[in-house]
Order: sequence, then structure tokens, then C-alpha cells
Amino acid sequence: MRRLVFYSTLLGLLTLGVWPGTAASPVFHITIESAAPYYHPASATVTTGATIRWENPTPAFHTVTHDGCLTTAGPCAFDSGAVAPNSSYSVPSLPPGRYPYHCQVHPIMRAVLVVTDPQAIPSPT
Repeated sequence: MRRLVFYSTLLGLLTLGVWPGTAASPVFHITIESAAPYYHPASATVTTGATIRWENPTPAFHTVTHDGCLTTAGPCAFDSGAVAPNSSYSVPSLPPGRYPYHCQVHPIMRAVLVVTDPQAIPSPT
């Protein structure tokens, strides 16, 4: 009976994508929308180490393109290419900074991602 409980619990954890003793990095979700503000939230703040995932539940293709990808002056931090309807695009982690981005297919779609370093924030004590 103990083995059955153990294996059932282990199977349940694996089904959820959890492995005992491992810590998963946090995931910050941004939703691509068909109406303003288009990316929700339009201004997002995350900490370093977090995975950022853009979900596209719309019936159209979109991109998630860092504005730096369009100039030679700045680095290109991320560019999803075409994100198909009902799919997503993820960036595993970004260094601290401000990352304005847009949709190349629909240039009116704009947002900004701010990545902060938790060690740089002073402690309240």
C-alpha cells in the first residue's frame, strides 16, 4: 500500500512538471490581446532570473520584438519571430534593464518590460 501511495504521489508530481528537490524559476505571464493595451500588462516589472512568457490566445500571428532589434545602436535582447495563434514565446531570463518592445506585424502594439535586480533593492531593515 505504501508503494502505491508513493508511486501515485510521484506520478502526480511528474504530471504537474514538478520533480522533488528541484526549484523551478518563476514564470511571469504576459498576454497578447486583440485590443488596447495589446500586451497585458503593458508595463511589466520582473526580477532577474524569472522566465517571461508571452501567451497569444488571439486568432492572429504576432511578434514580441525588442526595440533594440531594429537599430544598430543597441543589442537585440529578444525577437520571437511569428507567434502563432494559441501558442506562446518565452525568454528564460534577462539582465536588469528597460526593454521596450512591439509587434512587427501590428506596429501599434507596444509595451515595456523592466527587469530589476533583487539584490540592488535596499532591505527595509
